[in-house]
Amino acid sequence: MSNEYSKNVKRFNLHKEWKDRTKEAYLYTKLENNKVQCGLCPRGCVIPENGVGFCKVRKNLEGTLYAQSYGKATHVTVERIETEALFQFSPGAKILSLGNFGCNLDCDYCQNWKYSQFQYTSPEHIHEYTSQDIIQMALENNVDILSWTYNDPAVWFEFVIDTAKEAKKHGIRSLFKSAFFLSKEAVEQLCEVMDVFAISIKAIDEDYYHKFTKGWLQPVLDNTKVVHSKGIHFEISNLVVTGLTNTIKDYDKMIDFVLNELSPDIPVHFTRFHPDYKYMQYEKTPIEDVVTARNRALERGLNYAYIGNAFEGEALNSYCPECDELLIERYGLHTFIKDSLHESGICAKCGYQTTIKHIDKSLGQEFWAEEEDTHYEKI
Repeated sequence: MSNEYSKNVKRFNLHKEWKDRTKEAYLYTKLENNKVQCGLCPRGCVIPENGVGFCKVRKNLEGTLYAQSYGKATHVTVERIETEALFQFSPGAKILSLGNFGCNLDCDYCQNWKYSQFQYTSPEHIHEYTSQDIIQMALENNVDILSWTYNDPAVWFEFVIDTAKEAKKHGIRSLFKSAFFLSKEAVEQLCEVMDVFAISIKAIDEDYYHKFTKGWLQPVLDNTKVVHSKGIHFEISNLVVTGLTNTIKDYDKMIDFVLNELSPDIPVHFTRFHPDYKYMQYEKTPIEDVVTARNRALERGLNYAYIGNAFEGEALNSYCPECDELLIERYGLHTFIKDSLHESGICAKCGYQTTIKHIDKSLGQEFWAEEEDTHYEKI
């Protein structure tokens, strides 16, 4: 157990009297005796008056469910799209990363636990914004992609939906990075406003989900298939956790799901874990483990597979699935789009149509020349 976590375990919840009525929640049902049932995620929390759901940020006040985190952020940072385990959508693009607090999961190894677990979030880290504030920041920083990320934007649902709708009016796209533990109705509404998804599937193992995330697997898989059926670009990340999911059997389960239920064209990122929160007994995932997972995915038929939370190596690059030509080279978070990749996504060497989208070669070259950015660990 980390020292920092231990110091915060007994922190008094400074927000327990918070009675913010800023935004009535979407996706809930009113019940008898002033109870409500939340419909945002598979938990379907039945919440008594003055109670909160599992996420700690959706509260029942006098029989109405409020999204108390609406318009409140803990992180607003200009980063690059590769931080979100997205390598084939606007490669090299700048994004405005937005983080909130609360979560409908509680992963033992969470790297953002000070925000995802609301009771440990310090009030001084919470800042208020309107949708227009967010849009203005994006415009001022010449960013045309909002990235809803960090803790898990699932519980920021109302603000994400409202802001994404407004952002579209300004030509700004939206990216949703999530563990995707949501109701089907929530996913359907997100698909109406999102341009791209980065989906984190922790493991293809129901027991694992119950024990280590406090959620369950099937809704995550079902929701991923919904996005796939709609033709929206998405990429999958799988956190390879030392001592838990770093075996050939684990890799094969993930590969089988993509091959059998989705498509070999879906990019998969095998991402390194580092010890944090309640899971401190193992070292950071050896680079050899994620490289093995990536190579096995390619050998078994996936067209695009990568490693994450790594600084360099060919496993970060994009290659043509047909002729193996190098199309995009990456070093850390620097992205260099080769002349071998047309802006249409076609390989210049063999004419193969890749699934790489929204290619702007000037972005990659601009970022290649920038000073190295060492902040690239995010799940």
